[in-house]
Amino acid sequence: MRGDGWKSRSGRRRSTGVRTTGVCLVVAALAGCDSGDSARTVDPPVQTVAPAANTAVETHASGTAADQKGLRTGPFEKSFDGINFSVPAGWQEVELSAAQQGFIDARFQIPTPHGDATLTCSSNSGGIETNVQRWVGQFHPLEGKRPVIGDLDVGGKKATWVDLAGEFDAGPMAGANAAKSGPIERMLGVAIPLGSRDFYLKLTGSDAAVSDIRSAFREFARDCRPTH
Repeated sequence: MRGDGWKSRSGRRRSTGVRTTGVCLVVAALAGCDSGDSARTVDPPVQTVAPAANTAVETHASGTAADQKGLRTGPFEKSFDGINFSVPAGWQEVELSAAQQGFIDARFQIPTPHGDATLTCSSNSGGIETNVQRWVGQFHPLEGKRPVIGDLDVGGKKATWVDLAGEFDAGPMAGANAAKSGPIERMLGVAIPLGSRDFYLKLTGSDAAVSDIRSAFREFARDCRPTH
C-alpha cells in the first residue's frame, strides 16, 4: 500500500496530497466557502457633503430698483415720531437699501407718466437752515435756473419749501441719496420744524417725473399732521 509520499521509480517522493490540500485551501479562501462571505457586499464609501453655502441674497444691498422689495402700496396711514401722513393711492413704500438705513426713515416709489419719482422721509437734528443749504449745495443749477425757497404751512407749522433743478451731486452720501429709478434732475423738499429733530421730505427724479406730481406732492406735504 502506497502512502501519500511514496517513492517513484526515479527515487523522488511525490507529495500530491499536500499539493492538492493547498490548492483546495486557496480556492476555498477565494470563494469564501468556509464562512458564507459570498453573500456579502462591500459597503460603498460614505460620501461627505460639504455644508451648502449661504445663497441668500440681501435684496437691498445694491439699492437698484429691481432689488427693492415693495412693502405696501397706498392709500394707508404712515406714522413717525412726531408726525403722521396719509400716503396717497399708488405710492409704494419700499425697503431701504443698506446704505440708506440709519439716514432715511422711509422711502417711496411714485409712478408717473415719465417714470418713477422717489420720496424719502427722514429726521435730523442739524437744523433746517443748515440742511436746506446742504440740499442747495448738492445741485449745480442749470443756466437761468435758481433755487426756489419759500414757506409752506404744514399742519399749522411754518415749514420750508425747496425746489431745486440742475446736475445733482450727493458727494459722500451718494449711496444713501442716489435715485433708483433714473437720474436726479430735480428735487422738491419740505423741511418741517418739530423741535429737537426736524422732519424732511425729499422728492427726486427726472425733471419731467417730478413736474408730473409736483401738485400732488405739495398737497401731501400740507396734509401732514404734526403731533407736537
